[in-house]
Amino acid sequence: MKTYTLFFCAALACGVCHAHAQQAAGDNGKKRLALSVWVSDNINELTPEAQNNLQNKLTQIASKQGIAATPGQSRFVLTANVVVQEKYITSTAPPKHACKLDVTLYVGDGFEGKVFASYTSSVAGIGDNEAKAYMSALKNIKVLDPAYKKLMDLGADKIVGYFNAQCDVVIKEAQTLAATQKYEEALWKLTSVPDICTDCRKRAIDEAGAVFQQKIDRECKLIYSEANNIWSAGQNVEAAEKAGAVLAAIDPSSNCFGEAMALSGKIAQRITQRIKELDDRVEAEKKEALAFQRAMEEKSRQLEQVRMEKNAQAEQERVKAYRDVSIAWAKNQPKVAYVPFW
Repeated sequence: MKTYTLFFCAALACGVCHAHAQQAAGDNGKKRLALSVWVSDNINELTPEAQNNLQNKLTQIASKQGIAATPGQSRFVLTANVVVQEKYITSTAPPKHACKLDVTLYVGDGFEGKVFASYTSSVAGIGDNEAKAYMSALKNIKVLDPAYKKLMDLGADKIVGYFNAQCDVVIKEAQTLAATQKYEEALWKLTSVPDICTDCRKRAIDEAGAVFQQKIDRECKLIYSEANNIWSAGQNVEAAEKAGAVLAAIDPSSNCFGEAMALSGKIAQRITQRIKELDDRVEAEKKEALAFQRAMEEKSRQLEQVRMEKNAQAEQERVKAYRDVSIAWAKNQPKVAYVPFW
């Protein structure tokens, strides 16, 4: 009997690396670890349709156990590996493809690739071709197998034990990350401690508060510096708008929020003063323009008066010239004696 290992990705890193661990309540009210269902798309010999079938089976199992997490919302996963234990051609007419598969379910850490519990069951299938035989076998996976609850409980217990034993290490690693300004990774490490690990979870969340404060304090200094540089370089309305948009990104809980507000106030005061200066300048320019207009109107009136006087004088001079011409003409005429008729 030849064994064909189809593939299992130990890292389990598909979309669950930056999510918060959830919890679910069991039938007895006890907190249970919520798991994200994940199936590798690199399982050899399984078609995409068969992979989807396996994914659906795992989702049904998680739902029936009451531990299904929203996809991507838990670092802990329920996944599966498939091993072909046997495959052959039947001697029937027509011949069929038959197979026997070992399906192993795993409860693991999707980020660090740790396996906490596993359970293997065998399923058989038959079909017109090899792919359909695998599909037939996967459809025979039992959704209500009582062994699944034991698997989930064992996985949860081991995870709780792991974090209880490693809690100091987890917190120390997060502190080291924060010290190198890797705040997002540190917060992920702290907030991904599952809720069922009550004591470690509380310590981790308390530490997460301190790390988050470090994060926003550093960001505040960088943002403040950027906004101050923008304002110092421009000190005009455009620079004020840009600096204000930058300052708006500062978290009010950061320790330099007061400085940011002071800078914002300083900018607003300077812009208000600048606007007043511009208004005053505009008003002064208006007055100057009005005075100039009045002066020009007066000058025009004076010029018109001069023009009219000159026109009147020129008219008098023209009339006098006419008279002088006529008198000169009359003087050059011969003398005539006029005899009265009376």
